[in-house]
Amino acid sequence: MRRVSCLAAPLALALLSALAAPAFATDTRLRLSGATEQLSNDSPDWRESMAALQLRFAPRQLLELSVADVHRFGLHDSQVAASLTLPLSSALTATFDAGASPTHRVLARRFAGAALQYEFAPRWLVHGGARSSSYDSATVNGYQFALEHYIDRYSVMLGWRPTRAFGATAHGVELRANRYYGERDSVGLIAAAGKEAASVPGGVVLTEVRSLAVLGRHWFDQRWALSWGASYTRQGSLYTRKGINAGIEYAF
Repeated sequence: MRRVSCLAAPLALALLSALAAPAFATDTRLRLSGATEQLSNDSPDWRESMAALQLRFAPRQLLELSVADVHRFGLHDSQVAASLTLPLSSALTATFDAGASPTHRVLARRFAGAALQYEFAPRWLVHGGARSSSYDSATVNGYQFALEHYIDRYSVMLGWRPTRAFGATAHGVELRANRYYGERDSVGLIAAAGKEAASVPGGVVLTEVRSLAVLGRHWFDQRWALSWGASYTRQGSLYTRKGINAGIEYAF
């Protein structure tokens, strides 16, 4: 009980700080994005479009609201989500997110999660988080623990991702590397392997996964930015996916 109280105190202070912030954001961004993925098992292509509004009240204090339109396996889903990031101290940052799909044919009926980021030494960060996703056939609890280090204009992050479903625990690892070539511009590489939960027609299954992705963001000026990405995923013996995505962002 004492530990809960110790954690609740800084969280309560952060929430009060957010409520006391001005009614307008110091930085507001609108992001529109789209993605398509081709599957190897003759399933229809996956398609996704998203609109997100981000309100930044301070460098580490922001709120993001999003809506998504998703097509997978010939099924159509929609989703709404929200994410809140708050500083708990000069070195500790918390993020809370939640969302729901009113259709939930393939997407989770609802999900909720929380994550912490702690800078324990200059340019060294540790990440930890958990998310619970409820589907019609199962509840999937996912966790993430990662260590990140910044070196000049580069960063490297190694993560472990255990997933709990059907009374069993699956494990995955993830490696991320980024290069920052401008004030806000970056290009990155993500490689992942292990087991994870996948939602397919008929339910949720645990499968072996191998994936590789490249992604980036480039700002043309203070207001306009372009994001892009390409990915390859092998979902066990079910299928492989090849995808591309692009988005445009406007700051005002």
